[in-house]
Amino acid sequence: MESSERASNLSDLGALLKSLSNKPAVSVRYGRFPGGGTSGPGPAPLADQVHDLVAELHPLWKRYVSSRSEHPSAPQIEALLEPLSADAAVDLMTKLASDNLVWSGSKLMDREIARDTVTRIVKWLGPGATWWTNRQGNSWDPVTAYTFDGVVAGSDGEYFAVLIQVGED
Repeated sequence: MESSERASNLSDLGALLKSLSNKPAVSVRYGRFPGGGTSGPGPAPLADQVHDLVAELHPLWKRYVSSRSEHPSAPQIEALLEPLSADAAVDLMTKLASDNLVWSGSKLMDREIARDTVTRIVKWLGPGATWWTNRQGNSWDPVTAYTFDGVVAGSDGEYFAVLIQVGED
């Protein structure tokens, strides 16, 4: 897809991501990187977007955070992010959109609908997109000050998509 065509279809990416949102547990962020240019290599520009999304979520979740707890900074989030293949991004983002991290067995949305939507998001960003997560093996490195969080973020260097699930028990 040409860049100008993609810019006009950014609302399509937004609609796909918003359909996965289930606030306050699952939130999304998408767009074109500031300045309209391309981002540099690595997860730093995505870490900035994750950090900004966490800041947006804070009013919804602040009652669960002690006054001494702070969310990680964007550079700290960057250090936590691990690369994913596009297929692994589909699997993990589907899990975060459909399965509750806090209450095992509790569903947030239909898994097949989530998978179809996530597949379309990955396709929208294209085969050159890079994907990142805070998952390390079977555990999650926290990108928030909350008890549970999981994030998948992807970018083609110009556009980005972020999905995060947060929770408290």
